[in-house]
Amino acid sequence: MALRGHVDWLTRRQMIGWAQDTTAPDTPVSLFVSVDGRVVGRCLADRPRDDLVREGIGHGRHGFDFEFPNGALPALNRCTVTARREGDGAVVPGSPRVLDPVASFDEDLQSRLAHALAEPVSEAESDRRLAFLLDQVQLLRQLHAERRGASAADQGRPRALVIDTVMPAAERDAGSNAILSHMRSLRRLGYAVTFVPTDPWADGRALEAEGITCCLHPWYATVEEVLRRHAGTFALVYLHRVDTAGRYMQLVRDTQRGARLIYSVADLHHLRTARQAEIEGRADLAAYAEHLRFLEHTAARAADAVVTHSTVEAAILRQHLPAVRVHVVPWAVTPGPTSVPFAHRRGVAFIGGYKHRPNVDAAQYLIETVMPAVTLAVPCLLVGSGMPDHLQRLAAARPGIEAIGHVSDLNAIFDRVRLTVAPLAYGAGIKGKVLDSLAAGVPCVCTPAAAEGLDLPGPLAELVANTPVELARSIAAVHEDEGLNRACVEAGLAYIGARHSDEQIDLALKRGVSLSAA
Repeated sequence: MALRGHVDWLTRRQMIGWAQDTTAPDTPVSLFVSVDGRVVGRCLADRPRDDLVREGIGHGRHGFDFEFPNGALPALNRCTVTARREGDGAVVPGSPRVLDPVASFDEDLQSRLAHALAEPVSEAESDRRLAFLLDQVQLLRQLHAERRGASAADQGRPRALVIDTVMPAAERDAGSNAILSHMRSLRRLGYAVTFVPTDPWADGRALEAEGITCCLHPWYATVEEVLRRHAGTFALVYLHRVDTAGRYMQLVRDTQRGARLIYSVADLHHLRTARQAEIEGRADLAAYAEHLRFLEHTAARAADAVVTHSTVEAAILRQHLPAVRVHVVPWAVTPGPTSVPFAHRRGVAFIGGYKHRPNVDAAQYLIETVMPAVTLAVPCLLVGSGMPDHLQRLAAARPGIEAIGHVSDLNAIFDRVRLTVAPLAYGAGIKGKVLDSLAAGVPCVCTPAAAEGLDLPGPLAELVANTPVELARSIAAVHEDEGLNRACVEAGLAYIGARHSDEQIDLALKRGVSLSAA
């Protein structure tokens, strides 16, 4: 008896094809399916196939679709599958077919695994399956960690781990700019840099594009997991902010023995809080400031080196630590002076994020007290994200005050105004928006709190004023006197070039990370 047909598709879950007995073309063919010579089931070749009709093969109802019993064939075994006609054992053309062992986690294997896991089972069997899967997940995560470590080792570079509370975003805030600058500097100093935030559910594509490895979900659930999985592999661990240092410093010592431990204070939180407590007359804040001071000094003493951006804060820390362990390392700022001529610009801008309480207070002080003391009609722009409603209403009620809010590119603001103003009453660290303004070729009139730790040269230092009248006088002078404005612009650009270039940051950070500095 003549048999024609073909096995068109074979996976470990099913076999698809067609078969026709040419001597009885309208009678469905009954087939046996065998695996490695053992019959595992039978099917009838009676399914309609439009392609067979188009080819003129009978009425087209000669297709078969056989699903293997128990869900699938074993993934790790080599299998020979044969379709034969029941009765005489004639082999369907295209058969036997060989399935090699599964060597990749392909779509078929994923589908079969999902199918198997979806089957209803007893609680004990469910626990057994879950335990097995979790073990495999842990194994895969560890292999992933080892591959990442081996990649750095293959390049012959020491590894540096940087830990922060959040994923940094360029231009979002001074803290982000600082940590990004320092990671780039570490790479230039020869380190393979790895970054992990305390919440690993983040997008690390921007950092990965710069060659910085990110430890994020799903490979890591916590910073602790990163430290334990990479135990003994980091030559340097950089902890940014007191929260990070307090949580992970001891575990770093336990898991990364011999690594140099750097604590970057970002800014001294206790200093800012104590100043706010004094201004507002709040005993509760004063007590909290003492608590923060204890935490920050404890972290500083436990670290091998302490990094701060401010010369003032470095002096404070050196009262409690050996001077050689405290290093002033600001962040890199790229000069990009506005090309808009002085005559085509007008006004002053206040720039700051309004989720930071000192900025809200400073903006309100500027609107209510400083700008009314300016005798000239000088427009004032309030720029920055998170501006509260009460500040917007206050600005709307004052002539010449415009609440801009968030802008994606500060250059658009620097191209409009002749100067910026930073009338902060309190704070800590160095102020990123002051540096941004100077780098844009726009002078900044500051209070002592805003200028602290910058060591500004003249004539920039002469723009630092403490009272509303003095601030107003400086604003008017820089706004109207083109010669003074130009002198301040040149001094600001020279200052940025001398203090905040990549080369200067590398030199300063190298002293902090060097073992010889211990």
